[in-house]
Amino acid sequence: MPERRGGDARDGPDGGIPDGGVAVDDAKAGTSTAESVADSTATGETAADASVLARLLGGLPRPGVVLRLARREARLTVRRGWALGLTVLLAVFAVLLATFSGSSVAPSGYDPVVASYVELATFLVPLAALAFGHGAIVGAAERGRLGVLLTLPVSRAETALGILAGRAAVLASAVVLGFGVPGLLLLREFGAAGWPTFAWFLAATVAVAVALLGVGVAISALAPTSTFALAGALLVWVWTALVHDLLALGVLSAFEGAGDLVAAMVVSNPVATYRLLALAPTDAASAGLAAALEGSGLSTAVLPASLLAWVALAGVVSAVALRRKQV
Repeated sequence: MPERRGGDARDGPDGGIPDGGVAVDDAKAGTSTAESVADSTATGETAADASVLARLLGGLPRPGVVLRLARREARLTVRRGWALGLTVLLAVFAVLLATFSGSSVAPSGYDPVVASYVELATFLVPLAALAFGHGAIVGAAERGRLGVLLTLPVSRAETALGILAGRAAVLASAVVLGFGVPGLLLLREFGAAGWPTFAWFLAATVAVAVALLGVGVAISALAPTSTFALAGALLVWVWTALVHDLLALGVLSAFEGAGDLVAAMVVSNPVATYRLLALAPTDAASAGLAAALEGSGLSTAVLPASLLAWVALAGVVSAVALRRKQV
């Protein structure tokens, strides 16, 4: 199916010239004014950036179309029951931690309980997000559903972003509901004074879930088959959740004063970023990698920006890969 191009001519006062250009012919060359030159210069850099992105994606996505595709993907995803299973799984583990938090062998108070939740989410949430995303595109292509979707008047970039946005909404809802129920138990047991710490943890967990989901969707768009996509998702999970932090600690112990290098490694791993971000309001924020990163310039404000950058990068990679994928 033909794809939309960001540089296609459109009817308008500029005579169909893309990127805000100005049409000038021989008859009108003498009437060009300094105002048109100034406007072109002021908007040239922005138009050039938009043009590059449009050429990369095969046309700038239309937000309304992406939103409709996201709603469709969310409805289909909810019907499969996957989100319900994840919600129940998270709620069961979290309720157990919250229920036994009053015993002598379990954590007590918001900070210890949140620290326990972070350790649970560090392994479970990225695995669930990657598993949820690895078949989003290649699986739909193998079942023939993606080919049917691409017969509609939508671009492939819009399709990829719609799939990502729809699944992200469902995954975020599962995380909020799964951890929200025990959050109410914590509110009843410990009061509202420390509840912002739990809310911070919940927001950080949603952010890392969406970031790893984006990576999974990008893998799905790049992989030739579902088997390759599953293998890629598992490798990414092993690296981000298990191997990466050990490597960072090894670098830290081998090279004294390597805080800047470790900071770069943390930002390059969404799970490591999440761990530091979620524990930032707790007492655990002064231990481990967080203590080693003091003075490295890696602030709390950089951590959520890093996760947002992962989401944006994953969306662009998914759109470009789907554009070049044979369906």
